[in-house]
Amino acid sequence: MLRSLILASCLLTGPVLADTSLLTITQDRYEAGANLRFDGPPVQDLFMAGNRVVVAAPVAGSAHLAGRRMTVEGAVAGDVFAAGYRVEVAGAVGGDATAMGYEVITGSVAGNLRVTGSEITIGPVGGYALIIGADVSLTGSIAGDAVLVADDIRFGPEATVAGSLTIYAEDPERVRVPETVAPAARVTIEQRANYDRADWSRMASPSPALWQIVGGFLVGVLISGLILAMVIAIAPKAVQSWRELALAHPGRAIWSGFLVTSALAGSGFVLMLTIIGMFLLPVMLIVTAVAIFAGYALGSYVLGVGLWLAAGRAMPDGIAGKFGLACLGAFIAGLAWLVPVAGWFFVLGLTMLGIGTLAAFVLPRGMLLRRSEAAT
Repeated sequence: MLRSLILASCLLTGPVLADTSLLTITQDRYEAGANLRFDGPPVQDLFMAGNRVVVAAPVAGSAHLAGRRMTVEGAVAGDVFAAGYRVEVAGAVGGDATAMGYEVITGSVAGNLRVTGSEITIGPVGGYALIIGADVSLTGSIAGDAVLVADDIRFGPEATVAGSLTIYAEDPERVRVPETVAPAARVTIEQRANYDRADWSRMASPSPALWQIVGGFLVGVLISGLILAMVIAIAPKAVQSWRELALAHPGRAIWSGFLVTSALAGSGFVLMLTIIGMFLLPVMLIVTAVAIFAGYALGSYVLGVGLWLAAGRAMPDGIAGKFGLACLGAFIAGLAWLVPVAGWFFVLGLTMLGIGTLAAFVLPRGMLLRRSEAAT
């Protein structure tokens, strides 16, 4: 994410800078300017944005390029991501290549190739190829499957497709695929209108590993616990009052949360009726989103505390203990998402519980759930 933000910043600021901007972090190089040429020193990942961009030296990692005219002459060991008017990747690519432009020319790509443009020329591909353009020329061999979405397709003398070849064209009758490219049994030619309804199950799609799913879930639990811990550290008395009120009257808190959420969501429609109030609609949407997030966080914390007290344990005094209860509630709430239908309503109830409790301390005294009821 950080690298993408830096590249976007370079892309926005590069055209207005007369000089070249250069930033090096460890072995990664970030460069922006009018006319750029990279010919060393060795780098791991390369990020360049400008009018004319030339990569003349090898890149040990991946190359991220944006500009008007781009040429990759050196070999890239990793992946290539390029967007511009004219993109030419002449050097060998050790990983995948993703390119977008009016004119795109690619050389040897060891991995998968994804290209969108108007005039496209494709060299050898070690994986699958997904090509979307107007005029497509296939000059090399494709080791995997190939999907071509184009009006005019030309095959060079060395063009071959080892896997299945699927072509989407405006006039399928005009498309001719030589037997030297792929036998008729592995060729499918369809109307271009069918492209959106195609079955992409044959294409390689990334699937996260089990440890990535579990790790992401646990990270989310920790983040939720840290947010509650920071709020408790800043306003311990307020959080204590919220907790006591929610535990004392959970049903009324959920009902209050439902009314408040309905009012926030419905206010957007009312603002649209006033025309002038349409400018405030984004603000109300942001307020609603913040309220839902805060309600879910508080509801998870109240769930953890409620389970802890129901087990006959005393409420911990320190931040560490309350952080643990917040993580416990977030963990249980996260597991609830795995239960179809019932899990959704359970999490929705937790969110409404938190929103209703917070509303009791934000709205004027006496509206909806009253703050003084926590002690009753």
